[in-house]
Amino acid sequence: MNLLKCLLGLTFILLLETSIFGQNNWVLQKEKDGIKISSRHAVSSQFDDIHVEVDMPGNIEQMKSILIDISHYKDWSYAMKKSVLIKELGPGKLIYYSEIEVPWPASDRYFYANFDLKEDSAGHTIRLISVNIPDYLPASKDLLQVTSVKGLWNISTISKKVIHVDYILELNPGGSLPAWVLNLFSTKGPLETFENIKQKMTDLNH
Repeated sequence: MNLLKCLLGLTFILLLETSIFGQNNWVLQKEKDGIKISSRHAVSSQFDDIHVEVDMPGNIEQMKSILIDISHYKDWSYAMKKSVLIKELGPGKLIYYSEIEVPWPASDRYFYANFDLKEDSAGHTIRLISVNIPDYLPASKDLLQVTSVKGLWNISTISKKVIHVDYILELNPGGSLPAWVLNLFSTKGPLETFENIKQKMTDLNH
């Protein structure tokens, strides 16, 4: 009986480790100007999870000012057609609305999302989680609602003039999309987005 319990316990531990570490099987897809873009298979979506890592000039407060400025997301986020602050819920907490432009013949997408930004007391790190709210409010009939989207930002201070950004996107765009459209959002999209953010941070520090 003790042997059986040990074997069952060992099996559980191995399954747990496989589950945990299997979630981090990132494959590098592109690297340019210090921006590393990786992907991994998503269980519940045709769109692979995306992971971006990059060092940027500037500090935590400058990065925070960009992330919390919802109305200007369209200035730097790839294919962002519209972004609107809907409701402020408290410090670093809000609800916003976004529209994503998708190449024809696919339909443009929209979603409402909860935004929760936490900064440590010393101001050295930021953690931001943005998660969609299904059916929060109706939208125009010519738009398709994103099934699910979750963005996770971990931003840390390397020095007084440099920060490190670690970003993970989990997305199920809903409906059907051609493979070439998915590819746009899995490599071209993240690269352009973070090139734009990096340029904004560079401009703030000149």
